[in-house]
Amino acid sequence: MVVSKALVCAFLICTVGARAASAQKGYEFEVYETKIAPRHGGVIELHTNFVAVSAPDHDASSAPLEHAFRSALEVSTGLTSWLEGSLYVVGYARSGRGLQYVGNRARLNALIPQTSTWPVRFGVSQEIGYARSGYAEDRWAYEVAPIVQFDAIGLSFIANPAFERSLDKGPHRVEFEPRAKVERAIFGDAHVALEYYGGIGPVLRAEPVFEQHHQLFATFETDIGERLEASFSAGRGLTRASDRGVIATKLEYHWGK
Repeated sequence: MVVSKALVCAFLICTVGARAASAQKGYEFEVYETKIAPRHGGVIELHTNFVAVSAPDHDASSAPLEHAFRSALEVSTGLTSWLEGSLYVVGYARSGRGLQYVGNRARLNALIPQTSTWPVRFGVSQEIGYARSGYAEDRWAYEVAPIVQFDAIGLSFIANPAFERSLDKGPHRVEFEPRAKVERAIFGDAHVALEYYGGIGPVLRAEPVFEQHHQLFATFETDIGERLEASFSAGRGLTRASDRGVIATKLEYHWGK
């Protein structure tokens, strides 16, 4: 209960107190699903990725990404039977620069009640994030991501058509950043998946294709015991603005109920 109240308070403080937010793109590769942590329980997740080959058109004013490690430590807990709260601490490390604090994020993930016979499930994620200068386009940003999940023929289809709005001074453009995932169980608690992450640009005026971000990841996920899950993925950028080669891992520890 204490953790749940702390997460709610932190999210409200970030939301009300923000004058300026930007999601830290690339620090966490995850397609949000229609499942949440139980009440009086939660999940601790460590997202880590290594940029083997960065984008050729990388912005020289931001932190270099070639051979850099990016990470996000996430703590989530169930607030109700349909609402989950999460807090993130985001970091960056590279030879010659050491370990750097990048920023924080707070997220609320809500599920839409439905009947068990309906094959499509819905939810919505709302997130606000802060990033230090040099690690993101904007220091503050707000993101809303609808969640649509459909299970059929042994596959799970999940889509997050996400929209992000800068809260910094200046133009407050809404940008379209879709994410999607197709997943299949292969044996036991192991799954394989194909994930997509995009950055199209402003909704009313998309960026030229070569300036857009498009990445595909091949992912393997499995349980390690009752409370621990792990995943490994390899990603490939499809445009000049995308990091060409990324290796990502995720560890999840489930606590409480």
